[in-house]
Amino acid sequence: MRGVATWLALVCCAAGCGGGGGGRPGAGGAGGQPPDAGGPAPSCGDVPPCGGAVAGEWTIQQQCDSAAHVAAAKADFATNVEPTWCAIATLLGISSEASGTVRFDAAGTYALDLAFGGSLNVNYPMSCLVSFNCDDLTAELQSEIAAGTYPVPSATSVSCSGSSSCLCHVAVSASRAESGTYATAGSLLVLTSSSGAITSKGFCVQGNTLHILDASTSASGQTTVDSDVVATKP
Repeated sequence: MRGVATWLALVCCAAGCGGGGGGRPGAGGAGGQPPDAGGPAPSCGDVPPCGGAVAGEWTIQQQCDSAAHVAAAKADFATNVEPTWCAIATLLGISSEASGTVRFDAAGTYALDLAFGGSLNVNYPMSCLVSFNCDDLTAELQSEIAAGTYPVPSATSVSCSGSSSCLCHVAVSASRAESGTYATAGSLLVLTSSSGAITSKGFCVQGNTLHILDASTSASGQTTVDSDVVATKP
C-alpha cells in the first residue's frame, strides 16, 4: 500500500504541487511585448515576460499553469507508474490556489510569505485493487498523514471513492517564507535568498499587476508561458 502513496508524491513533484495549477488553455504570446493597453485585461497565463518596475508590496491573487504544462505532468506520472504494480493508474486532474504577499524594496531586498493549496485527482482501476477497496485505500493513506509518514508532506487529507475504480482526491497545503536580495535584467527577475539559493523567473509589470512567470522561448522567438503567478498592489 505504501507504493500507492509514493506515486502521489511523484505526482506532486512532477506537477509542482504548491506551485503548480489547473490547466488553462492557450498560454503564450510574442516574447517581450506587453499586451495592448487598449484591449481587454489579460488573464492569468496570457502575459509574456516584459519587465518593468517591481518595487512595492504585492498581494498574490492567483496561479495558473498552461494546458501543455499540465499534460506534461500527466505524462510524467504515466511514465513513473509504468514499472509499478498498477501501471494503468492515471492522473486525472490538478487544481491549485495561491495567496500571500511579496515585497520588493528600492534597495534591492525582497521578502515573501506565501501559502499554496490545491488537490490532485488520481484514478486507480479496480483491476489493481484486488485485495482492498476504496475505503481501505482511504483509511491507509489517511492514517499515514495522521502519523506523519505520508510521503507528501504537504498533504492534509485523502479521500478515495468509486465502484469500478478508486478516484483519490488528495488535498495539499504548503507555505513558503523567505527573504534575500533581488536583481532584474530586462524581463528576468533573479532572487537570491538569505540561504544562498538562487531562483530566476520571467516577469511583467502592467500598472498595478505583476506576473511572475515560468516561460520558454523557441528558436523562432515565440514565447510560451508555462506558469503564471499573478499579484496586485494598491
